[in-house]
Amino acid sequence: MFKKAAIVYCSPGGTTRHVAQVIEKQLENAGISVLTADLGKGNDGSFVIDEVKKGETCLFIGSPVYVNHPLPPVQQFISNLSEITNVCTVPFVTWGGATSGIALYDMGKALTDKGFSLIGAGKILALHSMMQQSENPLGSGHPDKEDDNLIQDLVNSVLKKMAEEAPEAIALSDLAYQPEKVHAEMEKMTLETARGHLPKKEINEALCTECRVCSETCPVQAITLSPYPEFGKNCICCFQCMRACPEGAIEADLSPMEDRIKGKAKQFDEHPLTQIFV
Repeated sequence: MFKKAAIVYCSPGGTTRHVAQVIEKQLENAGISVLTADLGKGNDGSFVIDEVKKGETCLFIGSPVYVNHPLPPVQQFISNLSEITNVCTVPFVTWGGATSGIALYDMGKALTDKGFSLIGAGKILALHSMMQQSENPLGSGHPDKEDDNLIQDLVNSVLKKMAEEAPEAIALSDLAYQPEKVHAEMEKMTLETARGHLPKKEINEALCTECRVCSETCPVQAITLSPYPEFGKNCICCFQCMRACPEGAIEADLSPMEDRIKGKAKQFDEHPLTQIFV
């Protein structure tokens, strides 16, 4: 049995944080000491890396799915990990009902390439971050109680496995659940190539009070004020700044995205919506 766990995540909209908190509570209920790190606002999770190197720590790592992949801060965190053998890890993603893409596979491959053992994984349905203006957003009300129950089942399965002398890992191929052709196409898509199709954010200078809430909220520190908000190239297009602005000074018309997102949901028809791999 491992004595400690580390939970690392990035959560612009809060749903991945919710999953991390469910995991944390379930681990603590089992007497496991938990260290958490939110990869936002300049935190690169380096203190967690130092803890993982000491051993006897199971690493849980989570990200929302953006353009079929994990977010850059999560990808960078994994890249920064040293090559470690016989350390167990559990990747998890939240997705908005269109497609969970290949984010779990991306994370699983990057982790196994570092020598980690995949002891479990999960994908959890959540509110679609691009549909905040929609009357009927995909993933509304999720993660819900049933989702939380599956997350708890995942943690319990991991705890049971880790109590065994030789914990059985899941196969990386289990996380390659998209059809082969679809998987190959998703590999080509990136956040950078998607930017041209996303609504552009505009600043209503008449409303902006230069309060800096947007820059303080940005999970990747992509916003500077001079004197009005400007968005850097590292912006991940989460639109969290627009949600957080108390004056509604950051504007973007997300309504044209609704049909496209719902079209993808119909195209991929991905089920189950929430799934654990153990």
